[in-house]
Amino acid sequence: MKVLVSGFLLFFVIASRGQTIEEPPVSGLQSSQKGFLITDHAYPTGATGDIHKSFMMQYGITKSLKLELQGFYDTYILSERFRSSVLAKVYLNEKLYLLSGLEAEVATEKAGVGQTPYRLGFVAGAGYDISDNFMIELKSNVLLNKSNIGAFGETQVTMPSVYAIGSKWKF
Repeated sequence: MKVLVSGFLLFFVIASRGQTIEEPPVSGLQSSQKGFLITDHAYPTGATGDIHKSFMMQYGITKSLKLELQGFYDTYILSERFRSSVLAKVYLNEKLYLLSGLEAEVATEKAGVGQTPYRLGFVAGAGYDISDNFMIELKSNVLLNKSNIGAFGETQVTMPSVYAIGSKWKF
């Protein structure tokens, strides 16, 4: 019995001393994250059959420089869309950042008729992480090619160079 109790105490001391204690991160903001991060989101199918899905893969090179790949899949009444962007984000402080990169969008007609239209654009802007799970961005998208892709699946309404303000609430 003494050997069993002594062995248990020895094992307990070794196990408790062998654990490393990590400090929790100071902040959960994007600016404090290094390494690889993947997030995704999908909305329920709408009444007209619309589908909206997105993903983001982010790699933090340093605490102030992030590379990001975003993808958005949307279906509308007249078309399907896949939009993807490759962005670099440079944090000026813990919450404010600048972003720049390229964006491509491909639209396929659901009927399968005609050539597949695509759009290329240069994206630049700024963002602000208001809290751990809410951010706001102001972006400019300048078209690099002459495209016949319309807004929201409508081919008759041309897609101009756009300025957009958006936000993301993570929960």
